[in-house]
Amino acid sequence: MIFVVVTALITFALTAVIRRFSLRRGHLDIPNERSSHSSPTPHGGGIAVVVATLVAGLLLLGADKLSAREFTAIFVPGLAIAVLGRLDDLGRLTSAKWRLAMHFMIAAFAVWYLGGLPALTIIDTSVDFSIIGNCVAVVYLVWLLNLFNFMDGIDLITSVETATVCLVSAWILQAKSDSGLWILVASIGAALIGFGIFNIPPAKIFLGDVGSAFIGVTIGVVTILVADGSPRVAWSIVILLAIYISDSTVTLLRRLVSREHVYKAHRTHAYQHLAKKFDSHLKVSVGVGAINLVWLAPIAWLVADSRVVPIVGLAIAYAPLILAAYLLQAGKPKLN
Repeated sequence: MIFVVVTALITFALTAVIRRFSLRRGHLDIPNERSSHSSPTPHGGGIAVVVATLVAGLLLLGADKLSAREFTAIFVPGLAIAVLGRLDDLGRLTSAKWRLAMHFMIAAFAVWYLGGLPALTIIDTSVDFSIIGNCVAVVYLVWLLNLFNFMDGIDLITSVETATVCLVSAWILQAKSDSGLWILVASIGAALIGFGIFNIPPAKIFLGDVGSAFIGVTIGVVTILVADGSPRVAWSIVILLAIYISDSTVTLLRRLVSREHVYKAHRTHAYQHLAKKFDSHLKVSVGVGAINLVWLAPIAWLVADSRVVPIVGLAIAYAPLILAAYLLQAGKPKLN
């Protein structure tokens, strides 16, 4: 528990410092066509999340609660992605193609270092997907780090999403696996609580790509690490991510079908439509947390506890959220 509390406190303190620094240096997020905010706001708060999580990782490594393999697998890709995200925040990495290429290279390194995607339990049988599985794992990491960026478009939403997903995942990990990763996962959730205090609407600072991309790739790598010994728990994490994955995927597919430039800034995610409809970021963000805790957490637990087979759990979790994103016209310019 001490690791969790320390991570939250470090993040809170660093976020306050970074906010003051960003204001002095003019590191502001200027509203554009994708933005859901109306005034320039400091960005880069994700640096505090990265640093606090790294400190937690180093403490856990020193206490033998995190292996060198786990530390390397999580933080080498995570820090590399964080650096790219910060460069993007500062406008020094403007080419989407080069950025995506580097994302794939970093994700490929992570999958290679981990020895590939482990065998997964689909129904009641463990299946080794070999090279196809490795390719899917790379795409999973790239998509997850990007969708966290795409979904971080209103105040508090990624703080709530990450905190609830990580804390529930940590609880399941502690109960259903022998891995000590649960402490680091809980620390990530705590970091977003520390940051989230500054992100309550109206936000005083944003995560920036440095934070959102780091969170996405870190959760992705943890999923693959967990899958090696506890595949059902890995599926539980994927279930807990259902809101972000459903909304971002439906939005992407609909924009592709409409032949729109998928990297062009926009405000067409389901959550953005809802925020506009309710005229409130807070209602939508709190709603995300409620769905995670009331709907997705019980399904994730039942899958981890072997009461529901993974494929059924995934279908139950994702089907209504995908339908909701579609009905909310995710990917379309405006609600009809």
